[in-house]
Amino acid sequence: MDDQRIKNARIWLRLIQERFQVVIRPRSPDVVMGLKRKKKVLNRVFTFVLFSSSVCITSSAIAGDFYLRGGVAHERFEDTVFMDTYCPTGTPAALYGCGTGSDALPYSSKGGFDPFQSVEIGLGLSTLGNIRVEFLLDYQTTAVFNGNTNFLAAESQQSVMAELSTVSTSFVSYVDFHGLSFLGKWKTVPYIGAGFGFSRNRIETTTMTFPVTTTTVPGASETSLTWLVSLGATTELNTRTRLDWSVRYVDRSKLRTGLGEGVVTWRNGARSPLSLNLARTEAKLRGFSLRLSLQYSL
Repeated sequence: MDDQRIKNARIWLRLIQERFQVVIRPRSPDVVMGLKRKKKVLNRVFTFVLFSSSVCITSSAIAGDFYLRGGVAHERFEDTVFMDTYCPTGTPAALYGCGTGSDALPYSSKGGFDPFQSVEIGLGLSTLGNIRVEFLLDYQTTAVFNGNTNFLAAESQQSVMAELSTVSTSFVSYVDFHGLSFLGKWKTVPYIGAGFGFSRNRIETTTMTFPVTTTTVPGASETSLTWLVSLGATTELNTRTRLDWSVRYVDRSKLRTGLGEGVVTWRNGARSPLSLNLARTEAKLRGFSLRLSLQYSL
């Protein structure tokens, strides 16, 4: 009888051990990819919920007036830092790697994009109250990144250059403060706004110049969720036309370099070019813009 109990106990222990191993077993690449796909689906559902909420606002104001918007903007990004998405990666290789540079900060490229211009067109709806909603399309002309890595001593040549262009779509809601209008006969109404959308950021080949070598990093495009806040005012020019001037803060999420072949070239020809299988690097894109546009009521 005791032998049977011992046998049963061993069977139960083995079953418990097998169940526990299933729980702690490392996730396979397929499982990880499945989790990533689920995350993408959840992100899309979240975006759809936000969009549906905005549509509900417009549908409740069906008696409002539609208008077109067209305008230009002068934009400037904040200081931009490119770093590895995961510095310990070995295959493909991290561009910067894990370590501390000459400035006591992690290896990276730090600099800024030159100021650039953008154009926007949009379709809006003015409600009977003080709410407006718009669908906007923005195209940002080419902006040039100029910076430096921190591999070498600060006085050594280690410049970095790349070009960026972006296209974004946004759904924006505004609140007009009619009670605060000013400027006499040129009725000017202040407003605040906020919105979300998608931005497709394209970075071309990145060129990194060192004392002896030049390294090129492949370009890539990245589509990310973006958000913005706006503060401005509209001035009535006539019964159908308004001048809109504003300042806007935009977070375009991440900009990423390409995954694939980079090249190290010795400018004096001492060695043949060296190919590198590089992992991605990334930077955050955030900045302010001054905008001027015209609204025309349909």
